[in-house]
Amino acid sequence: PRLRPERARSEELAASWSDDKGHVRQSLFDEAVRDALISQAAPLVPGSTALFSFVQNVPKVRTRGLELAFERSRVLVPQLEISGSLTLADPKTVRDPVFPAAQGKDLPQVPRRRATFVATWHESDKISFTLAGRYAGRSFGTIDNSDPVSHTFQGFEGYFVVDARADFRISRHWRAAVGVENLGNDKYYLFHPFPQRTLTAELSYRW
Repeated sequence: PRLRPERARSEELAASWSDDKGHVRQSLFDEAVRDALISQAAPLVPGSTALFSFVQNVPKVRTRGLELAFERSRVLVPQLEISGSLTLADPKTVRDPVFPAAQGKDLPQVPRRRATFVATWHESDKISFTLAGRYAGRSFGTIDNSDPVSHTFQGFEGYFVVDARADFRISRHWRAAVGVENLGNDKYYLFHPFPQRTLTAELSYRW
C-alpha cells in the first residue's frame, strides 16, 4: 500500500523520409522513470540481514537509444517487399540506495539490441511468400545482473529465429495460410523455454 506511482519523462527526436515505394524513419529516444516499480531484493524489516524479493520503488532508471525502421515495396523487382527495424538501447538503473549493487547495471529483461527483417514475395495477387527474422541480444532477469547463466529456467538469453509463411487467396471470401515459426529449431530461454520449430495452418472466411 505504500508503493508510489511511477513518474516518467519521455523524449523523442525523429526524422523520416518517404516516397511512393515506402518510408524510412530514424529516431533518438530517452526515457527517465522515477519510482519505477521493479522487483528486487531488500530486507523486509530495516536492519535485518535476511533479504527477500518483492516489488519496490526504484528512485530512478532511464533508457536511451536509437531506432531505425523502414518499409519498401518493389525492391529490385515489382514482386518484392521488405521491412524491418533495428533498436539499440542503453537501459540503466541510475539510483537505487536500497540495493546499491544494481546502480549502473542494465534494467531487467531489456536487451541492448533488437532487430527484425521481413521479406515478402508477391507471386500474384492471390499468392505470397514471407520470410522473417527476429533477433534480440542477451538480457538479465535480475536488477543487479547477477544471473550469468541464461540457458536455463528463469534465464534471459539472446536469440535469432527465422519464420516462414505462405498465404493463398482461394476465392473472394476464403483464404488459407501455412507457416513455420522458428524454422531453425533454435533453443532459447526467456524465463522459460520458448517454443522450438512450430508448424501452423490457417483457413479463414471473410464476408
